[in-house]
Amino acid sequence: MVERRKSIRSRCLLGARVVFNERGSTMSCTLRNYSEDGALLKFSEAPIVPGQVELVINNRNTLMPAQIQWRRGELVGIGFPRGQFMTELREDAAVAVTQSAPAGVAIH
Repeated sequence: MVERRKSIRSRCLLGARVVFNERGSTMSCTLRNYSEDGALLKFSEAPIVPGQVELVINNRNTLMPAQIQWRRGELVGIGFPRGQFMTELREDAAVAVTQSAPAGVAIH
């Protein structure tokens, strides 16, 4: 198998969320691995999310813009724009992400 990644991925098992629809929608997921260029997310079921999302890592105060690269069932590969990896989540942005989810959408 040919390795197409630009950088080595680090394995992890972290709770996360993808945020989309102008921070009005969120879906919980698990961050399985990451690098400065991208990450692997696992959802409880095949997610329906747009091509551009933001990734919030629970308990890490991080917010990263991301682009969906591929989807296979409940697995989703995302890519990070250059220079956007692990941007600290500003406190006002954290409040906005937490408070902007519509009724019935879980925020963890």
